[in-house]
Amino acid sequence: HLGPSLRGRFCLQVSIPIKMAASIVVPSDITLLEEKKSVGNRQLYIIEKLGLLGMAPFMIRLHYSKMDKGDCRAVLSKKYDPDDKSEAGVIVQKRQESVRKAVVSTNFMWGTAGTMSGL
Repeated sequence: HLGPSLRGRFCLQVSIPIKMAASIVVPSDITLLEEKKSVGNRQLYIIEKLGLLGMAPFMIRLHYSKMDKGDCRAVLSKKYDPDDKSEAGVIVQKRQESVRKAVVSTNFMWGTAGTMSGL
């Protein structure tokens, strides 16, 4: 914007379109904490594999607030020290258990839908 003394005096105001930079996706704080507290890889149980199979293959992400199949698999495949009683250790273990419950419940969701459609 031009100052009040320059308006109307031989000045040409030009608007130049500025392109926005590409959006960058950075890992969340909890993802960094999971990487820090991870002590190895965990083998997925068969019921977890079936639950991941029943999840949607992709997710439309507007704000990156939900986890898709790959995110759930990444959380479940990390192994944490069971003797770690620090606050961070408890948080990542509870998060993994929460994701595990959500993935396993997918099996029962599809089973219920199949049973109800058969009635």
